[in-house]
Amino acid sequence: MISLVLLVVAAMFLRSIQHEYTIDPGYQTKHLALFMLYPGQAGYDQTRTDQFYKQARDRVSSIRGIASISWASNLPLWGRKETGVVIEGQEQRKKSEAISTVVKTIDLDYFATMGVPFVKGRDFTQDDRDRSAPVAIINDTMAAEYWPNQDPLGKRVQLPHGQNFLQIVGIVKTSNYQTLGEPPQACIFIPLRQNFSDGMILYVRTEQDPSTILASVQGEIHNIDPGLAVEDIRTGTKVIDQALWWSKMAVDLLAVFGLLALALASVGLYGIMAYSVNQRRREIGVRMALGAGQGNVWLLVLRQGMTLVLIGLAVGIALALLVGHALSRFLYGVSGSDLLSLGGASLVLLAVALVACYLPARSASRVDPLVALRSA
Repeated sequence: MISLVLLVVAAMFLRSIQHEYTIDPGYQTKHLALFMLYPGQAGYDQTRTDQFYKQARDRVSSIRGIASISWASNLPLWGRKETGVVIEGQEQRKKSEAISTVVKTIDLDYFATMGVPFVKGRDFTQDDRDRSAPVAIINDTMAAEYWPNQDPLGKRVQLPHGQNFLQIVGIVKTSNYQTLGEPPQACIFIPLRQNFSDGMILYVRTEQDPSTILASVQGEIHNIDPGLAVEDIRTGTKVIDQALWWSKMAVDLLAVFGLLALALASVGLYGIMAYSVNQRRREIGVRMALGAGQGNVWLLVLRQGMTLVLIGLAVGIALALLVGHALSRFLYGVSGSDLLSLGGASLVLLAVALVACYLPARSASRVDPLVALRSA
């Protein structure tokens, strides 16, 4: 019963992970390489950091096989939320109703590098500098939520720790910012050239497998400053794998415990059936002496064992449905009553139980009636 529940839940999570790998996060991760760089930690001031960002873009973009390049403040699925965004012209909200959005600092060509389409408006340009009017780009979820039936372009927002209002110049499609398959949430993008950061992540879009250019990109960064360490390097595929790490670990643990429970249940069932056969040796001998064939004895013992198994299976399925319903919010693309998971786990349990019952049944069918009657 317990082994069935563990096997069913493991199968549900396994199918959920398979579905999660097919999720469209709203951007392209297949040919993406990410390099984490923190010039501020190496002692760079703002002027030198800005120069480094420009030099790195120019040098890396010249590498053969690179399609696009940009900077961003965080990795995909590592979005940072800020609470207390103010929308110009709208009523001041209570603290409990404060607007919370993901905020991401990006450089030019970020959306092209990530493959995020524009809905309306424009991208950041060279003219969006610290001396020009502060600007921002929002996603279509934020546009629909806070400016329903209106055009958000030209409207202004203020970030919690910002001093100036930012004019909205563009709207992009909503992506996944913190978890795969997350419900749509608001996001504000701000330009790096107006919002200094002493640590950024270099986003590189490649034409082929990104692993082929990793060494070349590192080499160009080393040429700019041999003392500046590349803290971490990841591919877009690795980021997705890491996002699903906990789910895969849970499946592995459930599968191990399920198989252990299945093994213990099988050994226990075999022991019970072997003991039962030994206790009924005289009865079996009498039946065979009166004309019962080996097949009849085999079916008698097998029926007894499989009846116990079917009762346990029925209780286990009911319990698995309850557990599946409780865990359904952690599953993606799979219901808590997934028939394939229930059916697959049930068939595995039945097959193992059949073997555990078959061995004592075969032993019983080979009992010599004379020996059984004499030893009784």
